[in-house]
Amino acid sequence: MFFPGDPGRVARFGAVLDDFTILGQNREFRIGKGTFHGVELGVCSTGIGGPSTEIALVEAAELGCKVAIRVGGTGALDSDIPLGSILLVEEAVRGGGTATFYAAPQEPAIPHPDVLSALADCLDAAGERYFRRKVASVDGYYAAQGRPYPHSSQDSNSILERYRGQGVSALDMEAETILIVGNAVGMKAGVLLAVHGNRGTDTWLEAYEEAQDRLIRIACQAMLQIRGSDTVS
Repeated sequence: MFFPGDPGRVARFGAVLDDFTILGQNREFRIGKGTFHGVELGVCSTGIGGPSTEIALVEAAELGCKVAIRVGGTGALDSDIPLGSILLVEEAVRGGGTATFYAAPQEPAIPHPDVLSALADCLDAAGERYFRRKVASVDGYYAAQGRPYPHSSQDSNSILERYRGQGVSALDMEAETILIVGNAVGMKAGVLLAVHGNRGTDTWLEAYEEAQDRLIRIACQAMLQIRGSDTVS
């Protein structure tokens, strides 16, 4: 199953999946399904951050989901990562709260090797320019990501440099939960992100739809590859 953050992006799977149908929505959770080369695949938005992502994963696992791939957006920290490019996440530095109830903070948040390999194979086959990088999943949008807020006195640059010092190339808010909670509930999990902004160059992708469509197609192809050796949903 695919887990974008934004409910508004669920409908974009309709450009890749055949017979795509929105099944329903409650709060931030919008669910759809369709077929890709005859294989039925599901999509569920998670909303923002760990708590709502946990709900989506746990309830999907209860319904029999075996593979979870986050397809979302990210803000790069490295100035050499261009807008619209794709990040294949090799590790999410632990920075949230929800995942600590499923694994100790020192346990790394890493993708399942089968998912990582399938995503890399499909990116290579498509000729995509992509980066295998470490991201940091943080439990906030403003202070935690070095953004100014009313009455703020923090040094935004020092916060971003702290992440860079940990080898972090981008920031997001859900990858850690997908990887840690997914593993805890018996899923093979992985994360693929499109670069919507670059904090190093202070540039932003105004039209991200094309990047997300490429991301979705790669994720669907990877899911088929995983299906070759496992039963997934």
